[in-house]
Amino acid sequence: MTREQKTFRLAYWIASFILAGVLFSGYQKILDPAGFALAVYRFHLLPGLLVNPVALWMPWLEMVCAIGLLLVPRYRVAALWIVLTLLLVFTGAIALNILRGSAFGCGCFGAAATDDPLGVIELLRNGGLIALALLALHAGRKTRS
Repeated sequence: MTREQKTFRLAYWIASFILAGVLFSGYQKILDPAGFALAVYRFHLLPGLLVNPVALWMPWLEMVCAIGLLLVPRYRVAALWIVLTLLLVFTGAIALNILRGSAFGCGCFGAAATDDPLGVIELLRNGGLIALALLALHAGRKTRS
């Protein structure tokens, strides 16, 4: 393995580890499904009929992706693509609600009722996580070539 490949492998693991750590916050949402359903509802992006199912399966999807990133080599790339897609959707939803002037927390880490109102910080955080996902995808491709 070349030095460049080692550098990309390290970048891949660091980015994947950070993303997995963030995704493991899903356990808070699993423990408080009603609180997370309230957070999903407040975005006003889904029909009422879909709020509860999305609030129930989304944290589990995040947890499965985190486990895939760390422990299941065969599914790491798929997990990264799912994570990237989720982050893009979440970031768009946050941006839209900031533009609407909504004053509620994103519920990203559970405890939706106590979150600070949506703001630029959430957009910057998600932008950084998107960059990490893209870095991991790129680095993973470089280590395989």
